[in-house]
Amino acid sequence: MVRQVAQSCGGQVPEIGPNATLEGDLRFDSVDLAALQAALARRFGPGVDLPAHVNSLPLEAIIGLTVADVVDHVRAAVAG
Repeated sequence: MVRQVAQSCGGQVPEIGPNATLEGDLRFDSVDLAALQAALARRFGPGVDLPAHVNSLPLEAIIGLTVADVVDHVRAAVAG
């Protein structure tokens, strides 16, 4: 899903691994985060509220948010 959102921005998609940061490596902005949330909600349900999770983080954690962090959040949200 991260790759799909990154590809929709056009241009060359960088390597996407667990340590890739959304902001720095993948150049995600708020629109991309919303697109990722929509894809996650379609697949896993509305309980996977990525924007609320991001808003609860300190600035440093938001800047350093990785693909692995998103996966961890989704797993926790799905597990209940």
